[in-house]
Amino acid sequence: MKDGKKGQIELYKLIFTCNWEDPESDRRALRIRPGDTLMTITSGACNTIGFLLDDPKSISAVDINPSQSHVLELKITGLKHLTYQAFIRFLGLLPASDRLETYRGLRDRLTERAADFWDHNLETVEKGFVMNGRYENFVKMVGRSAGVIIGRKAVDGLFAERPLAEQKEFYDRTWDNWRARLLFHLFYNKQTLARMGLKADYFRFDDGAPSFGESFFRKFGGVVANVPTQGNYFLHLYLKGGYRSLKEVPDYLREENYDVIKGRLDRIRIVTSDAKRWLAEQAPGSIDGFALSNICELMNQNDTTTTFEQVARTARKGARMSFRNLMIPRTVPDHMRSTIVRDAALSSRLLREDRSFVYSRVDALYLAD
Repeated sequence: MKDGKKGQIELYKLIFTCNWEDPESDRRALRIRPGDTLMTITSGACNTIGFLLDDPKSISAVDINPSQSHVLELKITGLKHLTYQAFIRFLGLLPASDRLETYRGLRDRLTERAADFWDHNLETVEKGFVMNGRYENFVKMVGRSAGVIIGRKAVDGLFAERPLAEQKEFYDRTWDNWRARLLFHLFYNKQTLARMGLKADYFRFDDGAPSFGESFFRKFGGVVANVPTQGNYFLHLYLKGGYRSLKEVPDYLREENYDVIKGRLDRIRIVTSDAKRWLAEQAPGSIDGFALSNICELMNQNDTTTTFEQVARTARKGARMSFRNLMIPRTVPDHMRSTIVRDAALSSRLLREDRSFVYSRVDALYLAD
């Protein structure tokens, strides 16, 4: 592990316009109850907004990257002031020729910083910004390449409705081959991800893995073996570059949830801050659930320890957490494992059944009594 002397990596560009963490895994880990106080990592904002369906008292959406806060603010503003059909057209889920006009109608309702940010990203708004962050553009490029390298028939066939055993058999016959491995080795390596998808600094803390491509390929095979492709919108995004239908989307984009979410949007507080710094400002025992994503991969070991110490300090009795690794190994520090406990059985199930196959760790944690 080359951890380096530098601490927290700070990001500024628009990296994510979607969440790439499976919200169902988070829900199973957090067991959100009506009236809970939550802390989430904002990222693409889908999951933060979707958690409103679980009726929490409040959600503090924290991200060190101001661009991600601006994504959440624009989504909230659109949800508040647009009809469902107008909102999904504005995001880019349906064709539209009036997105800039829609944006101009929303602009004065944004904070000055968010309005300035989106004024400088009008091309992204005009395209329909929900699949046009830096990482989403990378995903779309991979999807186009999958159709060329592996073939459209194999890609489309993976989403046919069939029993799980037959789904696995189709994968073994059409995907477990050199072409699919080539796809993953070409795109899912540090250099390509840093150049096309994320940012070189994202990989400052190197796990030393000889082949990220092979690691991602194995995870991909695992999700096909364990999770039905029908309804797995993450897999469809990765292989086709978009949502399959308006029934296979994050919860906040489903029409039947629209009014409930619209009525609870004021419960979200947008925070642009280093998570551990923000946590240090919160009262002890004040938070019921923490959706931490994989933020510790942007920290060295000392900052990771500080983050978990602050989580433990601010966690209310019975608090639960979800925590991920993408590539860089991070976990609860050894000296804290009797305070923040990993639910080993549930964590194993979450990793096996997580619809977003890219993560190497999907942990359910809880504050010990």
